[in-house]
Amino acid sequence: MNAIQLHGVNGQMHCRVGDIPAFPGCATSLGYPESIGDAARPVWYGGLKPTWERSPDGAWVSRGSRPGELRYEMTVTPHLDFIETRYRLTNESDRRWAQSLAFNCVQCGSMPEIRDHECRRTWVEHAGQLRRLIELPRVFGPRPTIQLYSVAGAPEGAAIPFVANFRATPDLVLGGWIAVTSRDGRRLVATVSRPALFLFQNMEYGCIHSASGFGPLNPGETGEGVNRVCFVESSLADWRQRMTEDLGHSPDMKLRDA
Repeated sequence: MNAIQLHGVNGQMHCRVGDIPAFPGCATSLGYPESIGDAARPVWYGGLKPTWERSPDGAWVSRGSRPGELRYEMTVTPHLDFIETRYRLTNESDRRWAQSLAFNCVQCGSMPEIRDHECRRTWVEHAGQLRRLIELPRVFGPRPTIQLYSVAGAPEGAAIPFVANFRATPDLVLGGWIAVTSRDGRRLVATVSRPALFLFQNMEYGCIHSASGFGPLNPGETGEGVNRVCFVESSLADWRQRMTEDLGHSPDMKLRDA
């Protein structure tokens, strides 16, 4: 089988995904990054115009900048059943960032076999157990379809301005991944970051997010992180086992090379 097909869109903070072996006939897009930078005042989608360039090995390199604020580079590499994104984010402002991020959006709403507006097939990990998202507590903020979640190894949501501003974070801590299983239960789409900063889910659009966190960054400093989006033919339990083997148990452990 061939690797998943990827196409970066010049001037836009997203890429298109198609020819997914586990989901024949389906296509979707990744908002990578949907926002990026200082967690207290990030640059949102459309706030800069990144370049995308395809490498001879099939990876795409995207570079974006906001003069006087930030610069980033990400290498997005498609594989048979996952896409890996490696970030480098540089603080080019004159202030210290208490926390930095890349907000990674996986659009599941365009995939009929995965689409799950009710969160009945959306799964997370809480206290070491697999849990349906619909079974966990919710906090209904100004946008009731949205929920954000603190993750293990990261500051609690209340301490991250990006998260706190939504006023929709229940008092619990999850693993750094979120997954949606297919209607037939044999496939899934998942996103996981190392280090992960928080999770985000939007019932309205059926999108899932595992935000990458790069920690505090002083002016001139660069942080690194990794995100992986999986499109796999697997049970959820088997996928989690594979993920644990690939990533290890530590929340801030980087993904190993494929």
